[in-house]
Amino acid sequence: MRSLPWLIGAVLLSSCMAVSSAATPAEATPGPVSPSPTADAAGETAPPASNELLPAEPAPPGAKAQFSTDFSRHTVPYSDILSGGPSKDGIPAVEEPLFVSAAVADGWIEDLEPVVVVSRGDDVRAYPIQILMWHEIVNDVIGGVPVAVTFCPLCNTAIAFEGRIDGIDLDFGTTGRLRYSNLIMYDRQTETWWQQATGEGIAGQFAGRQLTFIPATIISWAGFKDTYPEGEVLSRETGSSRPYGNNPYAGYDSIENSPFLYDGPETPGQLPPMARVLPLDLNGDIVAYPYSFLSELGVVNDRVGDQDIVVFWQPGVASALDRGTIAGGRDVGTVVAFSRQLDGELLSFRSDNDVIVDENTGTVWNVLGQGTEGSLTGAQLEPIVGVNHFWFSWAAFKPETRVYEPAESTQSPADSESTEADALPEGSTGTSMEEVEPPPVVVDQLEVDFEIRVYQGDETLGGEQVLFSEILALGKPVVMEFWAGQCPVCRRSLPEVQEVYRELGDEATFVALDVGVFTGLGDEVAARALIADLGLTFPAGTIADPTPMQTYRVTGIPTTLFFKPSGELFSRGGGLVGVEALKEQVSALIAASEL
Repeated sequence: MRSLPWLIGAVLLSSCMAVSSAATPAEATPGPVSPSPTADAAGETAPPASNELLPAEPAPPGAKAQFSTDFSRHTVPYSDILSGGPSKDGIPAVEEPLFVSAAVADGWIEDLEPVVVVSRGDDVRAYPIQILMWHEIVNDVIGGVPVAVTFCPLCNTAIAFEGRIDGIDLDFGTTGRLRYSNLIMYDRQTETWWQQATGEGIAGQFAGRQLTFIPATIISWAGFKDTYPEGEVLSRETGSSRPYGNNPYAGYDSIENSPFLYDGPETPGQLPPMARVLPLDLNGDIVAYPYSFLSELGVVNDRVGDQDIVVFWQPGVASALDRGTIAGGRDVGTVVAFSRQLDGELLSFRSDNDVIVDENTGTVWNVLGQGTEGSLTGAQLEPIVGVNHFWFSWAAFKPETRVYEPAESTQSPADSESTEADALPEGSTGTSMEEVEPPPVVVDQLEVDFEIRVYQGDETLGGEQVLFSEILALGKPVVMEFWAGQCPVCRRSLPEVQEVYRELGDEATFVALDVGVFTGLGDEVAARALIADLGLTFPAGTIADPTPMQTYRVTGIPTTLFFKPSGELFSRGGGLVGVEALKEQVSALIAASEL
């Protein structure tokens, strides 16, 4: 059975590359090689994107009530856009960020934890994924330039952008919407909507325009503090109370999973959808380098878009999307790309037991492209901007991508990914569905089984920890409500459920599932407080991961699912429907279950 724990909103792992350009980290960052706009000067204006405006159509549901965006200007069909659950700024960006020294941060960041590194001149900063996980956007100013450091966990994309276009300084927030599972941001100056994966304006004043990429990369905390001991680190003092260090997406990056809330083009079959890749797009030549091959080879010397490039992989970086804590994630390593040209010489590289060496001089290089031992000590390779993605995410935006495969390999990338997954230590995905051996399921039409931790109603459901299949096996149809403690609409819809429960609760089993931790709309404390405030008496609980939301396409809350005792999904509803309409739906379910 596939399992998939998640949350809506925010990525992680890796992105554009950021390093310094000369002998010491304090010196200027080189201009990265990339066909995408990249920031080489503080005042540079991003050029227009090639997207053409589409004919006017109705704005996404609920958007006009929250945004002043000019929705008549858009470059993507609004049907591609889904609600992720939270409303506008429901996942709060970090504003006016505070920073601490590496020595201070070392008290709360573990060595293998991933951090996003961004540098401008001698200003080098680390943005821990444990903070980005809960905020998705940090609005900062580095070297006098407005910078947005962004992270989308669902797509595994951490990307930094220059927050300036046409001379206007921009800062960004979250829209609460997704396209192809990817974060859609908005700027607060014009309320243009921006696609995080591509940096393209997709709706509003700047629709069709392109944000400027700023090189950034993911490395381990140990790597950052060793290389930049004087560097600054984003503080946990964000103005919000969040369980920093915990991973609300535990198990999401399992190679066996499917992407959450993905409604887009079919993913090309060269790789599993959740395979990690580093794509490079140079002069119209687009190549994706699978982690599965890179972890075996360590180094790939290649030529893309008539440019000689090298891709480095090194171990020692934890997956932020694996275990319940970020520090506990399995080692997935990190991947970065550079030009092989240095001072007019074409270098060739190899990996010897995870040590990167150039074959020209024997110099040892670190994963940041810095010569650390040998005749080229202090030299800096020119970084190539590349954003680490899950394969499904990159392929959705760039389906023409070719997948790199070593010439001597007889194993397909997809097979290699499967082998890698098979070789993982038992329990490495951190997914409760894989760790708990469920009893035999007597329900024969259930798409996915999952465990419910019960808040109230354990006598009705059969215990404090019960499987959904066990509830169905009681023989009654099930009315399942997805809700959250800080969901304003849920505060109005749950009393409707309570009224129908009073009338029909003997003929159907009602259970409300709190999914606040996956939608950014509250935790268990908030959920229990709402239950008490509304005087709800029907059974309620929560789930350990969002697999049921993925399987049954719960794209917003409140959502109600109606199940026959066999496990067959009979019907679904959402939002405020009214007591009478809900009563009709439950009555129809009961009647259908008696046939």
